[in-house]
Amino acid sequence: MPDLAEAIVVGGCLLSFADKVRLQDQQDIQDCLLYAELATNDKYPGQVSKKVWFDYYQGRLLKAGFTLKTIVPSEPFRVSNVRQLLNISHTVIGHLGSERLGQLVKETYRALQLDEFAWEFFRGNVMQGGLGILKCAPCERLDSGETVVCLYGMRYDTTVIEQDFFFWSEFDKEVVIIPDGGVFAFDPEVFENYRARVHEKIDKYSDKLLVRKLTL
Repeated sequence: MPDLAEAIVVGGCLLSFADKVRLQDQQDIQDCLLYAELATNDKYPGQVSKKVWFDYYQGRLLKAGFTLKTIVPSEPFRVSNVRQLLNISHTVIGHLGSERLGQLVKETYRALQLDEFAWEFFRGNVMQGGLGILKCAPCERLDSGETVVCLYGMRYDTTVIEQDFFFWSEFDKEVVIIPDGGVFAFDPEVFENYRARVHEKIDKYSDKLLVRKLTL
């Protein structure tokens, strides 16, 4: 299993890196996810369907030079507690990307649990922007040298009260989760063509605090 080298809350996304991902690539991927969050919230400042929001979010990553390799099957599943949610997410990500990526998600969640300020920060970003879509993005560098990002989004049943969902203990009833996202390849050479656009968007909203590193 890879060591968790870095874990960061970027808007409403839990971003994590295995230890072999280069530092510059880590920063660039973080910038791309921040760009996607800012651009999507700017595009949809009001109410819109969760699917429309997340589709646009993923589209911004493609606009930043990411390449889609595999799509997450949007087959709904039911969970009654967070452990089930993590286990199923681990399995789905493991099948799409690798067992190592799935393990990163669990390690990142454990780090989030231990950082009260980061947890509240993450919760606030999910609810205030992103329409309550939970997102995680474990990243690793493959033996081939390619860096991949598994963006895993979870849309949940609209009848669930967000406050109860974010209690992260036993839910008072089953929750229907609709997975979404995909495995993306990040090519630093391709990103150079999009760097100026990404940083322009980030600089425009530099007053918005949307990034916080987790304590590992």
